[in-house]
Amino acid sequence: MESAASRRPSEAPAFGRLRIILWILLLAAAWEFVARGPVRFLSWPSEWSDLSQNYTASKLWLQGQSPSDPASFVALWKQQVHSRLELSDIRTHLAPPLAGLVVMAPIAAFPWKIAKVLWLLVLLIAFGATVWALSRVAGFGRNDLSAVAFVAACLALAPFQTGISSGNPTILVVGLCTVAIWAAHTRRDVLAGVLFGMACGLKPQLGALLVLYYLVRRRWHLFFTAVATTFGLTLVAVVYLWLRGVSWTQGYLNNARGFVSANNIDDFSTANPGRFNLINLQVPMFSMTGHSSSANLLAFAVGGCLICAWLYWMLRGNQRESELLSLGAISIIGLLPVYHRFYDAALLVVPLCWCMTRIIGRPKKIARMALLLMIPFLVPGTAFLQKLAAHGQVSAAVAHSWWWDRVVMPHQTWALLLLSLLLLYGISQDASGPNQKEGI
Repeated sequence: MESAASRRPSEAPAFGRLRIILWILLLAAAWEFVARGPVRFLSWPSEWSDLSQNYTASKLWLQGQSPSDPASFVALWKQQVHSRLELSDIRTHLAPPLAGLVVMAPIAAFPWKIAKVLWLLVLLIAFGATVWALSRVAGFGRNDLSAVAFVAACLALAPFQTGISSGNPTILVVGLCTVAIWAAHTRRDVLAGVLFGMACGLKPQLGALLVLYYLVRRRWHLFFTAVATTFGLTLVAVVYLWLRGVSWTQGYLNNARGFVSANNIDDFSTANPGRFNLINLQVPMFSMTGHSSSANLLAFAVGGCLICAWLYWMLRGNQRESELLSLGAISIIGLLPVYHRFYDAALLVVPLCWCMTRIIGRPKKIARMALLLMIPFLVPGTAFLQKLAAHGQVSAAVAHSWWWDRVVMPHQTWALLLLSLLLLYGISQDASGPNQKEGI
């Protein structure tokens, strides 16, 4: 990146204007972030949020009760919030990652009203840690235009805003993963492994493929520390329940089967009216095939091919490729073949950071194209379109057209797929040698 001293005098006014524009955008993005994130979380009309299930399950575990017993869940929720859920409600039939119960225990130790505020602070700290860690990995200076642009873009990313407003653990998981990336970048492999292990304990579908990168790079201490941390946290959860004499395994397995077979809330088929809030490939594949099994098969096939292509270029590249580019590619690929909601796209922050290292000064075309594909995630577009359709503000002819269900509503999933392919292309060019890199 060019320094300020190396620029021609005629370029200084242009960079000065760009700096002013970026600071204005940063302030606007900060206002939007606060309004759509923490303010919405605190003013939510119902006590229920994405925190509720994790909090209640972990508190049941702390009290020596089965985290998978719906009756215990309903009783504890009524005690804490003075609100009742029906036993038939799928949200009370839990099968959470056992390691996540241990990670959430410090929050669950508090009463609900205190825990809710503490959790918001945790999520905001996790967001700040995400921005800080990736900025360090990218090598941004304090006054770099790239740093200002990166912070503004992070604040503007709607998945972060949605995740914070709903109290979803994804924001903490992304924070743990990005700080782990920084720790790995500075050769603190044990710390990185512990952080990745905690992230995988909470949401293995988000952290596991990032850990795969370090396995491919033969960072054995990091990889085995991550595996040992997740296993250790799981073992702590199981042993504690065993010592308390809790019978939980049968209920846990039944709930896990019910999550797959009888869970309309997270279904990608038309049985779920809000299915377009999911960003995995099964959603558009179901729109095209009309069969759940075919949609799953196609999504797994595409995801598997993308992972194999990524592995091929990782092994062929001989570690010459950009670390952020490689991590960004696998983080986005991982969103496609398995269940993910809109807030999980907060992982876009990793390829976003790579783009910012390439966009100021002499912009590279792949970085510019990647940023264009991230634009749909500056707004919760699918949720907005879904509300318009639900309120009859979209004509029946449009709402029942083939392109509405296959192209318009799942447009964010298609953007992720195209972004994955673009980042893989960038890795392939990076791996081809220094003579090929200037064009990307």
